Amino acid sequence: MKARLPRIDFSRTDAHWIPTAPELAHQLNGASLVLPYLEPFLIKAMQAARPRVAEVAPEILRDLDVFNDQEANHTRLHAAYNRVLREQYPGLERFEAEIRADFQRFTAEMPLAWNLAYSEGFESTGVVLSEFFLQEIDDLFETADPAVTELWRWHLAEEFEHRNVAHDVLKALYPGWLQRLRGFRYSGRHLFGFTSRVRAHLLAIDRERGRVRDDAAQRRAARAFEWRQRRFQLPRVAKIFMPWYSPHPRRMQEPTRQVLASYDA
Repeated sequence: MKARLPRIDFSRTDAHWIPTAPELAHQLNGASLVLPYLEPFLIKAMQAARPRVAEVAPEILRDLDVFNDQEANHTRLHAAYNRVLREQYPGLERFEAEIRADFQRFTAEMPLAWNLAYSEGFESTGVVLSEFFLQEIDDLFETADPAVTELWRWHLAEEFEHRNVAHDVLKALYPGWLQRLRGFRYSGRHLFGFTSRVRAHLLAIDRERGRVRDDAAQRRAARAFEWRQRRFQLPRVAKIFMPWYSPHPRRMQEPTRQVLASYDA
């Protein structure tokens, strides 16, 4: 594992960045809006856990530190992209204020076990999204904005690379299955609910501008993509609910390896 910080120029970026799949583009735009608040939360949880990890599982300290460095870099580049997103789509500040307050409250009020379980829940979902994005939907990126495509390819490749860290920290300090499961379920509802509301806001603006059709053909295309996504993700998500779940057996596939190697070179 290593932390990488590519240089990506968003000066000519169109935040309506996947014309053939606007629902996916705006779901990921909603995720990008979350990340400058979510990832500092993850880092703070890991930093709070670090002294105890040093006592009970010192062998994972290096991975913990690289995880934090990677997440800090993700925050930097997503914050840069989000400035473009705000310029092109008004009304996002209220969503940001809401999610900022949520993560500030979690850090201030919730116990470390809860915050680590939330973190592991998010990270386990990120593994599935990484596999879907990097292995299954290349056809959608033929007309996509290259800068935003690169942003997510880099980010999600590193998500897969550090897939074990939050799981290992939680297991070292709070090994119970139900604790992990509660974190997974809460983080999923919290983040999917937020990003879906942002997506609806962005799609409404696109419809007003005539960039997204609201007709039967578009609805069929959206349903077809949703089925495609569910068919890929549901069997993988089901495994996360199992008491014996671990991300360790997941092997890095060639598309992910190629993305990371392109930056390492």
